[in-house]
Amino acid sequence: MLETLAGVERVNPTGEIVSVSGRRVVLTNLDKPMWIKEGITKGDMIQYYASIAPEMLKYSRDRPLMLNRFPHGVDGGKSFVQKDWPHHPSWVKTVNVEAHGQVKKIVRHVVCNDEATLVWLADMACVEINHFLSSGPDYEKHDLLLIDLDPHAPAGFEEAVEIGLTVHSALDHMNLRHLLKTSGHDGLHFLVPIVPKYDIEVIRRFVYLLGVLIEGLLPKIATTSRKENQRVGKVYIDYYQNGLFRTIAAPYSLRPTPGAPASFPLKPETLKKKRIDPTQFNIRTVPDLVRKGRVIEFDFGDRQRLEPAFKELGVKPESSTSVE
Repeated sequence: MLETLAGVERVNPTGEIVSVSGRRVVLTNLDKPMWIKEGITKGDMIQYYASIAPEMLKYSRDRPLMLNRFPHGVDGGKSFVQKDWPHHPSWVKTVNVEAHGQVKKIVRHVVCNDEATLVWLADMACVEINHFLSSGPDYEKHDLLLIDLDPHAPAGFEEAVEIGLTVHSALDHMNLRHLLKTSGHDGLHFLVPIVPKYDIEVIRRFVYLLGVLIEGLLPKIATTSRKENQRVGKVYIDYYQNGLFRTIAAPYSLRPTPGAPASFPLKPETLKKKRIDPTQFNIRTVPDLVRKGRVIEFDFGDRQRLEPAFKELGVKPESSTSVE
């Protein structure tokens, strides 16, 4: 049975139909185990997403979603990524995006702009909520630039933090505002709001060149190599994630791994503290941190131009040099 949800009024005694911000949401199988070892149920997950909704919606608003669903729980062995939603409540907003592949087709993506939609997604066993790096109307023009720090064993979060401090300093030097968050695993994500006018290749090139700079400063632990065998024991600065219709775990999204960790926004100065454990940000701790005001005030809408930053790197954004 669910506890009282923030902004949710119970409609009937069973707790299976609730009113969320004026929308009637049907909840099912609230006792279904989602993380068996941790004793976390689907009801707990719905409670989590309802409690952090005001913060999460600041970042996911207007962005098409890619949802990682676990109908049988994260230990159930079967999951699937759902992007096309032909059936949904009438009040759930969707957008049509033309997918480019071997065959062009229109994909209907859910957009989460309200708490009711987030609660409905949680009831649909959407553990992991990933959003586009664009918010339209042209989804091929990103308004977020991503710097993804991805450790490869035996490198881990400690090495990602060391590189993250350098990334933060570099972005500050270039006067590029950025949101820092844990990946929900052992990596870090930097999200830079940008004017939605650049080709994907230009965005990738910027992240690649920044990565090469950092690789030169920290060659023992940083790499931009696309070859797996050259990433062993290093943190891969993944510029390739800035790809057409690629997604990133939304701030506050849970991840389908032991302990039910969350991708949690951090102040950069937090990285200077010793022994940060990314697993400390999880389904049980994050709602309390939000209630206590441990949140980041950051506006994705304040978008920036990349030309001055390219100038700092000594190159022009329109260079024809390809990044592979």
